[in-house]
Amino acid sequence: MSKRPKAGGSFLSRLRPTGRLRDMPIWSKLGLIMIVPTIATVVVGTSGLIDHLDTLNNANRAGDLANLTGYSGDLVNSLQDERTSAVLLLGAAPGPPKEQYREAYNRVNQQVDRAKVPYSRQRAEVGDLPANLEGLLDRIDQNLTDLPGTRSQVFNGRLKLTDAVRSYEVLIKDLLDIRDSAAQLAGDNDLGERMRAAAATAQSKEWLSKRRVVVHRALIQQALTPALREDYIATGTGQQQFLESFFTVANQSEEEFYTQTVAGPDRREADKYNGWIKSNSTDSMAGAPFGADQWDAAMTANAALIRTVEAKLDGDVVRQADAIRSDVQRQVFFETGLLLSMLLLAILFAYLVARSMARSLRELRQGALNVAQYGLPHAVSRLRDPQVTGQLSPAQLANQIAEPLPVRSRDEFGQVTEAFNAVHLEAVRTAAEQAALRASVATMFVNLARRSQILVDRLIGHLDRLERGEEDPDRLAELFQLDHLATRMRRNDENLLVLAGADSTRVQREPAALIDVLRAAQSEVEHYTRIEFGVIDRDIEVAAHAVNDLVHLVAELFDNATAFSPPDSQVMVEARRVGEQASLYVEDRGIGISREQLLDFNERLATPPQVDVAVSRMMGLVVVARLASRHGVRVELRPGADRGTVA
Repeated sequence: MSKRPKAGGSFLSRLRPTGRLRDMPIWSKLGLIMIVPTIATVVVGTSGLIDHLDTLNNANRAGDLANLTGYSGDLVNSLQDERTSAVLLLGAAPGPPKEQYREAYNRVNQQVDRAKVPYSRQRAEVGDLPANLEGLLDRIDQNLTDLPGTRSQVFNGRLKLTDAVRSYEVLIKDLLDIRDSAAQLAGDNDLGERMRAAAATAQSKEWLSKRRVVVHRALIQQALTPALREDYIATGTGQQQFLESFFTVANQSEEEFYTQTVAGPDRREADKYNGWIKSNSTDSMAGAPFGADQWDAAMTANAALIRTVEAKLDGDVVRQADAIRSDVQRQVFFETGLLLSMLLLAILFAYLVARSMARSLRELRQGALNVAQYGLPHAVSRLRDPQVTGQLSPAQLANQIAEPLPVRSRDEFGQVTEAFNAVHLEAVRTAAEQAALRASVATMFVNLARRSQILVDRLIGHLDRLERGEEDPDRLAELFQLDHLATRMRRNDENLLVLAGADSTRVQREPAALIDVLRAAQSEVEHYTRIEFGVIDRDIEVAAHAVNDLVHLVAELFDNATAFSPPDSQVMVEARRVGEQASLYVEDRGIGISREQLLDFNERLATPPQVDVAVSRMMGLVVVARLASRHGVRVELRPGADRGTVA
């Protein structure tokens, strides 16, 4: 023990450059103390920054996905035109018309290739995606890579029309599925709703494009076969479903823009052609009031209106995602700067405070901790000894027990040490007064209770003799009433003994059945006739040393239940064995107890309070708590099923 301080002193002496020898150790110790909150600040701040960096990553990902969905919208729009051109080329008869469709197919191929460039560039920048979305994008990349092979087969007529349509639909569907996945990863509820509105618009346009292809196939075959009619009906149902989804998630401005944009002669022309198809009861398309060029022009114009809405929604989504990303970036930069500033200020203040400290502070702190951890607990334990408290006055006890801290200086730290010594002395003196007061009150309770017990026992003995010799029923009933009153008086005396911490004078030598304990407790209650026993397990016994205290405890519960319930109501008592334990229920039909009072009473029952003036107003509650604590019994009050209280 003697070598360690010397080693520490030699180490600290090596740290001292040329200043005062007494200052440097305290500076370094206080510096070490300040390191702990500084590290805690860094850890907490870094944890918050990590959370915000995760939010920033999510915002960056949402912005990248918003741009990707916008570029995928352009690509889908071009692929829809390419799909229609492929159907027209595969369904055209040999000759000049087929050559025209081949040239048109080449033109839309170039449009798709141009739309694919920004999509592919943005696709390469998107990262940190869930596995399902990453797999979807990889599948799209592969399908785009295979697209030239599909075009070659379409161009040379080596691919069936239905297979070509299916090939394009798979690619378009995957591109549209990007929107749903992006909406789920938005990280912001409003941004996610805007993405869903754009996705619903894109899906409705896809169903419109499918209808365009279905009617072209019918015009090629000159018949709307049952299979094509079923596909035609499905396109209308799908478009209507996604339009309803759009109006569900869209805000007012988006709804108004859609209603104002998707209107006019282009929309009416498409509706007119669709109306004829729906009203045509035959499969033949020979009498159609439009040709392939007219139908394609009308559907292209209608799709362009929807594409206008889609493009605007995509642009709004991109701008909103960029705004969210900028806000998060500003917040991260601000919090990073604030954390660094606070860290620098903490280091500066630590240096200034540490430099101003002295050795007296360390001694005062150590002395205060010694008093709090060892001095006061030791003093209180000594004050619990009656031999110590009974010989000296509280002031003499305080002067003898309280050990003051040494005052080594007359500066502010010395004055604080003197003030602490005064507080310590007063605390010990007050504890001594309280111990003396509790001892005197307990002694008074015991003396009064013992004297009263003797008189009450003699009174009960006289009443028993009078009852045995009395034959008049009326007088015998009055004697029973007096006997009950005397029994209650004896229980009040026993209450005083419990509050004083003394044991009961009555001793039970044999264990007793619980039913006998309950009947004994019933006999000590004034309104014993209102207590009704329900289901009582007969195999429950109470240990001998706890019989009288348990009778006392249950009697208090019975007395409380009969006192706070209507005089014409019954108090139900039940007892059941639960494993190696037993549960006793005492239920009254009173007005019940408020929730706040119930919590307060249960807390008092769980932790018996010290004896004070308030205890006299609820003596039964405190007695029950102390008896329960003495024998390891748990007492709890609960609200009754209908009304009243259950103990």
